[in-house]
Amino acid sequence: MYSLGIDLGTNSVKSLILKLDNGDILGIAQKGYGYIIGTSAEQDRDYVLKMVVESIRQVIADTGINAEQIRCVGLSGQMHGTVLYNRSGEPISNIITWEDDRCDKAFLDEITEIGGEEIEKSGCGIATGFMGPTVYHISRHSNIEIGHVLLPTDWIRQELTDDKTFTTDHSNGSSAGFFDTQKRDWNYHLISKLGLRESIFPKVATTTTFDGGISKQIAEVTGLNIGTPVTVGGGDQPLSMIGSGVSDLSGGFILNIGTGSQVSKAGENYLKKEDTIAFCFPERGYSLLGAALSGGASLNWWRTIAEGCVSMYGLNPTEISVFKEMSRVTSEVSPGADGLAFIPYLSGTRAKPNLKASFIGLTRHHGFAHLTRAIMEGVIFELYYFYEKLMDQSNYDVPLIGAGGGFSSELWTQISADVFDKEVKLTVCQEQAALGAALTAGVGLGYYTDMKQACKMVRYKPKTISSKKENAEKYKEIYDKLYRSYMEL
Repeated sequence: MYSLGIDLGTNSVKSLILKLDNGDILGIAQKGYGYIIGTSAEQDRDYVLKMVVESIRQVIADTGINAEQIRCVGLSGQMHGTVLYNRSGEPISNIITWEDDRCDKAFLDEITEIGGEEIEKSGCGIATGFMGPTVYHISRHSNIEIGHVLLPTDWIRQELTDDKTFTTDHSNGSSAGFFDTQKRDWNYHLISKLGLRESIFPKVATTTTFDGGISKQIAEVTGLNIGTPVTVGGGDQPLSMIGSGVSDLSGGFILNIGTGSQVSKAGENYLKKEDTIAFCFPERGYSLLGAALSGGASLNWWRTIAEGCVSMYGLNPTEISVFKEMSRVTSEVSPGADGLAFIPYLSGTRAKPNLKASFIGLTRHHGFAHLTRAIMEGVIFELYYFYEKLMDQSNYDVPLIGAGGGFSSELWTQISADVFDKEVKLTVCQEQAALGAALTAGVGLGYYTDMKQACKMVRYKPKTISSKKENAEKYKEIYDKLYRSYMEL
C-alpha cells in the first residue's frame, strides 16, 4: 500500500511514492516550471499543472509499481501565494507567487494603518507577496471582480480532483497575512476593515482531511485510480518539518537551507517573538521559526558570478561542477574566513526589506575561497540569531536536523554543527516536504493514528556530524563580536 506525496515548490514540483508500512521511499520525480517570461513572480497555471501530471507519471513509471496500489495523495506547496477565481469558480489569474512585489512599503503601511491592532494577530505579519495584501492590492487597483481566492496548494488540489470546494488548511491559511494565527481562522475583523468580502476567502480544514478524489481526467493521464482521496494539504514549511520527523517540541530544531533558509521548531503554544514567525502546525500546535530570505540563494548568486568568470576563460561552466569545486577550495580556508564576514541580506529581511548585504573586513589577501566560506558562514550565523530567539531551557538538548539542498554540502553541514555547537542529524530523504505530504495522507487514511506515529517512519543517515570544539569556540567569539550587532539592527 502506497502514498503519493506532491510538493508544489516555487521553482519545481516533486512527486514521491512512500510505502506506508515501513517508510521506504520508492522513488522521487521532479519537474521544473519557472516563471512566465516578462514577469518576475507569476507562473502559468496550465504549464504548472502539466508538470505536476508529468512528475506523477514519471515517478510511477520509474518505480514500476501498480498505480492502483496508491491509496492516497498528500499535498504540500509554496506558501503565501495567490490564485484568483471569479464567482463561477473559474480561475482568472496566473499563480502569483510569494516573490510578487506589487505591494510596496507605502501600500503595506496603508493596510497597517487601517487594520490597527488586528495586524498583530497574524503570526507572520504582512508582507509583499502574501495572499492577503495581494488580494487587497488587486481589489484597489484593478477592475477584476474576485469571487474566490486560494493558495497554490489549494489550486492544485482542485485541479487534481475537479472539486470546487474552495478550502485551505490552517498552515497555508496562516501564511496569508489576514489570518488570526492563535485562533486558527481568518481574521474577519481585519478583512471587514479593509472592505473585502469575507466569502472570497476559503474555508479552513485540518491538513489531513480528504477533500475530494482524483478526477477521471487526471486518472486517465496518470494511471491513478479515479477517486483516490486527496488531502487538503498544507504549507511546505510545516510539511517539511513532518518529513524531517518533527511533530512536537521533542523532535528538535530544523535547519533548512533552500532558496531561503529557516530554523524552526514545533510547539503546543502560540509564541510570537520579535523577528520570528508563527504558522499553524497540522493537526494542532504551531510551527515557530525564523526565516531568512537569502540562504541557498546567496551561494547561488556567488556561483553565478563564478560561472561568469569561468566563461571568461573560454571554459564551459556546464562541464565543471562549480558547486563541488567551490566546496573543495573553501574547505581549505580556516573557520572565520581569515577575518572576512558576509551579512546575507541580498533580499533584505522579512521585517526590514531595505537592509543590504555586505562583506566586512575585506582585504587584498582574501581570495575566492575566503569569500565563498564567508557566505556559507553568514547564512548559518543568521539562522543562529533566530535560534537564540526561539531557544529556551526546555529545548536546549533537543537535536538539530539538517534539511534542504544546502545540507548536501558536507562543508556547510560541518559549519552548521560548529556554529550551533550541536550534533546535526540528516534525513535519508532530502525532499522533506514531499515526504511530509505523503505521511499526512497516511494519517488522513487512518494508516497512522496521528502525526507523531507517522513521523516515526522518517529515516536518518547513520552518520551524524558533530561540532569541533576549537571551531565552535571561534565561531562563538565571531558571532558575539560581529554578527550579533548586525542581526539586531
